[in-house]
Amino acid sequence: MCRTNYNTSQRKNKHLNYEERLMIERWYNRDKKSKKEIAKLLNRSERTIRREIKRGLVMVKDYEWRDIIEYSADLSQDMYDYNIMAKGPNLKIGNDYRLKEYIEKEIKEKKKSPEAIIAEIEHNNLQFKAKITARTIRNNIALGNVFDITEEDLTYKKKKQSKNPKKRISNKIPPEKSIEFRPEKANNRAEYGHWEGDSVVGKRKGRGPVLLTLTERMTREEIIIKVKSKTKESMIKAFNKLERKYGKRFYTKFKTITFDNGSEFNDYKGLEKSCIRKKIRTRVYYAHPYCSGERGSNENNNRLIRRWIPKGTNISEISDEFIKKIEDWINNYPRAIFGYKSTNMILLNI
Repeated sequence: MCRTNYNTSQRKNKHLNYEERLMIERWYNRDKKSKKEIAKLLNRSERTIRREIKRGLVMVKDYEWRDIIEYSADLSQDMYDYNIMAKGPNLKIGNDYRLKEYIEKEIKEKKKSPEAIIAEIEHNNLQFKAKITARTIRNNIALGNVFDITEEDLTYKKKKQSKNPKKRISNKIPPEKSIEFRPEKANNRAEYGHWEGDSVVGKRKGRGPVLLTLTERMTREEIIIKVKSKTKESMIKAFNKLERKYGKRFYTKFKTITFDNGSEFNDYKGLEKSCIRKKIRTRVYYAHPYCSGERGSNENNNRLIRRWIPKGTNISEISDEFIKKIEDWINNYPRAIFGYKSTNMILLNI
């Protein structure tokens, strides 16, 4: 079940985790709880919550296409992961000032790289109190908290590859595939057949099967499909199977689908290409990066799925029968937006 009264014992010097950030997102954006209330629920200091919310604020579009500011758990977690990665291990140099001066001299005067310095220390069996790696030297030079050296003093700087797939992938998506070009009937939910899609993973950075989730915008109808892996090839195969299942009905049932910028969905040509006929089978669009509110219906249904399949669950052990049970449960769930009618009740009148 979804935990609305989350509480934990005070943990000193412990950072917020992803689960706590998701709770902050829900309480701050949807439930409109104050920072003080959120701090009390998480047993954290109010200052911690204020700083966390400030770090994760992002501008999104609401259902009436107005700009609003919301807290994004994913954005904040990405920033946290990046900062941790960039920081690297602490330089355990202690009071070994001789090693510090040696490194600074080798870089400034002899123009050696950190890798060459460490290699020479090991090869010549030079003795220092502390032992460090070339990567640690580079990290601390970048942070500027140990050495009297800047990155400009290095003979060359290693280029760091982007760890943010959203920024890389967005360059592969043509402008006309932006959500801004989606049909107005899809935007205002005036017509059945416009969907939002996403993938739900079991282990945050694990491999293996994932869930493809599709949510119809007008009725909130949910379709959940277990796919082999979080790859574009697996997603295309899942849509091929779905097209064969519905046959001619597929083309009226799935008029458009809006995804995020995940790598598993960036092959829009493969997703649109029919495996039965020559014409395309659907139109694919993409939300703006870090704007999960543009796929709000799908995000809300994903939270319902998490009641049954918590984060960290091994999806390979989840049976198709259980997934179907979750799908039926969501489609029969009474919704306040429909006067507490379920999706299946709404579908009877379409």
